[in-house]
Amino acid sequence: MIQRGADMLIPCGTSASLAAKRQTSTIPIVFISVGNPIGIGLVDSLSHPGGNATGFSDILADLGGKQVDLASELQRGRGPVDYFWHTGWSDGKNRLRVAEDAARSVGLAFRLWEIAEITDLNEVVADAKSSGAVALIVQPSPFTYQHREKIVDATNKQGLATIFAFPAAGREGALVAYGPDYVHMYRRAPFYVGRILKGTKPADLPVEQPTKLELVVNLKTAKALGFEMPISLLVRADELVE
Repeated sequence: MIQRGADMLIPCGTSASLAAKRQTSTIPIVFISVGNPIGIGLVDSLSHPGGNATGFSDILADLGGKQVDLASELQRGRGPVDYFWHTGWSDGKNRLRVAEDAARSVGLAFRLWEIAEITDLNEVVADAKSSGAVALIVQPSPFTYQHREKIVDATNKQGLATIFAFPAAGREGALVAYGPDYVHMYRRAPFYVGRILKGTKPADLPVEQPTKLELVVNLKTAKALGFEMPISLLVRADELVE
């Protein structure tokens, strides 16, 4: 795209945004749906990005603590917290650490269930079930987003609840999903594109974070799993899938 004379790059997701940043330090970049733009080196800070990139964070890197809270609520305060993650992603350890620290801060044990390839999915899920897992926190990553339907299918077959950070997963069969409103985020992006095309520098546009997070609870999945949902969770839900 750069060789063809692109005036601006609009990458979606962490991997694409990093690729764009590696290729140019001058062409404006408006990234969308990046969980940790400071940690991965896209910007210097959210308020003053610096350089040639700005855009929209989905704050998925910061949701580990909230996922732990949801797991504890689903399990009536009992542990351990079971955490499913993809080992082949560079930012995965950072997100894992946030969740682990949150579990330890409230005195809950923390168990890891690692997956390297999608072919390992059924075995890992079966191992988690046989070890007494009740609900799996699914780490948000490009891998778990791409394979979310397979993960939901495998866990539901084993009678395991899942907690995702992608609202779409809740509508597709995960028990609970809590995360940003991506439609709103993508609708905001043209505003930044327009300002940059009119002369504003990316360095002068702060990175926006979501103003709305959605809590989706799938009652069909709860019924299929025989899972009694806490009333406190149901009344907070933005959407109940029936």
